[in-house]
Amino acid sequence: MKSIYKGIDAIVVLSPSNLFYFTRYSNADAAVLLTADKKYYICDKRVSEEAGELLKDFEIVDVKGLSYVKAARNLAKKLGVKNLGYEDKQIRHAEYLELTGRGLVSSINLKPAQKYISELRQVKSHEELQLIRKAQSITDKVFSEILKKVTPGITEIELASFMNSRIYAYGGELAFEPIVAFGKNTSKPHAHPSDNKLQENDVITVDFGAKYKGYCSDMTRSFCIGTPPEGYKELYAAVLDAQNYAINTLKAGIVGKDGDKLARDRLKAKGYDQYFTHSLGHSLGVDIHESPNLSPYYEGIIPEGAVLSVEPGAYIEGKYGVRIEDIVVFQKCRVDNLTKSIKNLIIIE
Repeated sequence: MKSIYKGIDAIVVLSPSNLFYFTRYSNADAAVLLTADKKYYICDKRVSEEAGELLKDFEIVDVKGLSYVKAARNLAKKLGVKNLGYEDKQIRHAEYLELTGRGLVSSINLKPAQKYISELRQVKSHEELQLIRKAQSITDKVFSEILKKVTPGITEIELASFMNSRIYAYGGELAFEPIVAFGKNTSKPHAHPSDNKLQENDVITVDFGAKYKGYCSDMTRSFCIGTPPEGYKELYAAVLDAQNYAINTLKAGIVGKDGDKLARDRLKAKGYDQYFTHSLGHSLGVDIHESPNLSPYYEGIIPEGAVLSVEPGAYIEGKYGVRIEDIVVFQKCRVDNLTKSIKNLIIIE
């Protein structure tokens, strides 16, 4: 049997995000079997008609009362698959046991295939990039409305609810639950929205993104209402400088940890590196966090066509924090910034 990847005859796909990636069809109750020559969509009668209409490149296979995993295993056996690839970093233990046949199907060897799937998903197609651009355009529109909505007395939860409703109004969905933080809460990188009310002369951080037809965007902005507290302008300028320097220097082929170092060293030169407590960026697409990464620990190469966030931040506990995040497409000699919202410090009077 012809290999699909490094001695693997076929790959079974079970995770919802990978199912969507390979089919562009939103349905978690299914399995996909990929061979070098053919693709099979394994489902039940609830979706088989619709799947048949939409998935022209797939052969639709009825589970016939079996679980999707057992049906995939039986199909693999029928096709003569000897080495079956599986999502080794995502599969549930019960699914793994079903794939092994609990000792009943010794003729099939399970082989890790997550690396192959991850490599495919790292590089975005033209179609994927268009969807991410659209998702980000929705995010940019919502941010312009946020600036008109923030007034003293509004709570973090109220602003988060407004943001979510505007994303839906523009035809998107939520890429993730937003981060909205006022005042001292901005020193918490992943603060949860609360009943905390916006005060005069407060600082604000919002981290949010739309999802459009299955593809995510992500953006963070920090800004002020009234006079910012002492030292905030200097911190903001340092974070913005670090982000601008990274964006102007990054390009395809860079090692992830070296990309992270661009911004980290820039903050270090100004004495703020100790307050930069997370990685510079993550990939995104079907999921809000994918591979590769701009991280001190990521030693892989960032390929051409990958979409990553660039989000340096600095957080002074008990005072305030600043994060500025754009998403960029890695190209041969530069990156293309998909985020259009203003980045200079906004002070709402």
